[in-house]
Amino acid sequence: MHNPKPISPSARYFIKLLEKRSLEIQQELASKSLASKEISFEEVDLFFKQIMSQNIFIYTVGQNGKRESTILAKAIFNMSQVIRVFYSTSFDDEQSGFIRIRADRSLQLIFVERMHGIRPKPEVLYSSLDQCHVIRFLIRWIMRRVDWSKTKLVNLELYRRYHEELQAEAEAKMNAALVLQEQERVQREYEAHVKRKKIRKA
Repeated sequence: MHNPKPISPSARYFIKLLEKRSLEIQQELASKSLASKEISFEEVDLFFKQIMSQNIFIYTVGQNGKRESTILAKAIFNMSQVIRVFYSTSFDDEQSGFIRIRADRSLQLIFVERMHGIRPKPEVLYSSLDQCHVIRFLIRWIMRRVDWSKTKLVNLELYRRYHEELQAEAEAKMNAALVLQEQERVQREYEAHVKRKKIRKA
């Protein structure tokens, strides 16, 4: 049997460097594929599409620079993974501004940014990869601005649907509980019948 000579120190060093470089390349490829990965934005998008159609009013700065009540449909603009919520539409460019929500593939984050004034520079208010956290932040932002004198829950289709869904869920749970009770009753009766049969035979 042929016994190869032990690996020389120089060959060992060469193999060690090859292994190290191979790992570096694999890590670079993995980080590139992660950076090119799509960011989930569907929940954020769906949230704004659903609330836009409702009779919800928020306080904004109007064109004359004074505080006014604006229906959400006029304040929100949704364009493929970029959503703008205007809090000021003042004719004075220094006073106009909006909140921009966008997905950044390279950083793998969803950003909520404030854009204010002429040639605005983004001011990051919040960022997260988790859509639910972003939506929670935006709900708090909107809630602070709701005009409750014009926003009435009874006028919101989403409010009616919410209660209909709660009712349907409660009924489904009740029906499932009744079915389970009936199954347990039938099982008990069957077991009692089998027991009586055994006693008769004895």
